[in-house]
Amino acid sequence: MRKTITTLAAITLLSTAAMAEDVSAYLISSSASLSDVKSKLQANGFDVLATTNNVVTITNPELQASNTYVATLHVYVGDSDVRVQNPAYFGAAYLEDAYKKGQFKGTVDALTKALGSMKGSKEKLDSSDIPGYHFMMSMPYFKDAVTVAEGTNIHEKVAGNANIAYSLSLPSGALLVGHKLSSSTNGFLNTLGQTANSQILPYEALVYSNKVLMMNPKYYLALSLPQLSMGQFMKISSVPGEIEDDIKKAYK
Repeated sequence: MRKTITTLAAITLLSTAAMAEDVSAYLISSSASLSDVKSKLQANGFDVLATTNNVVTITNPELQASNTYVATLHVYVGDSDVRVQNPAYFGAAYLEDAYKKGQFKGTVDALTKALGSMKGSKEKLDSSDIPGYHFMMSMPYFKDAVTVAEGTNIHEKVAGNANIAYSLSLPSGALLVGHKLSSSTNGFLNTLGQTANSQILPYEALVYSNKVLMMNPKYYLALSLPQLSMGQFMKISSVPGEIEDDIKKAYK
């Protein structure tokens, strides 16, 4: 009997291990020129919302249907490769229990046609850890959003704002807004040695009828750079507050 129980336990462990899989935060393709990347993305069904420091922000109807931050993807055209946010990774994080595996297959197929063969990045998490992601004790979850601004004229402040790179109306009625950060705040990528991951910016917020919410930077940065340790993040301990301050300035 004991042997049977042990065998069943081993089978259960093996089955669990078989179901678990790592999901990369980014998809990487061969280097190309910025103009070439943009034209091929547009030819494969993507709208280009903005180009900010060699980061191309794109969208399509499948992404927009998510009604959350994965309505856009950032594509960084670097010197050695092209890196794009993986909608399977960020979709699972933002949609949590509502996410369905393969939900963004059409988008990934279109990215492959536009950018060529892609491989997963070393920045990755186990698929079971992405929904409800939590870096460590006392750190925020996705649900712990930061209220940036409130008022009756929020949408008026978005239009023509020099601090805003783009805005996108979602089917739900919310507005997804990409914010330009100050040069001093942007320097955190260099401090971390992560300029090759410039696709984590621009920083986005969701605008509702009279309120602006953003992901807590402590959550977003940890989710976007999951390979980094707490010690490394401590090097930029002031940055989450600086990001929040930069975005609040856009609505004053």
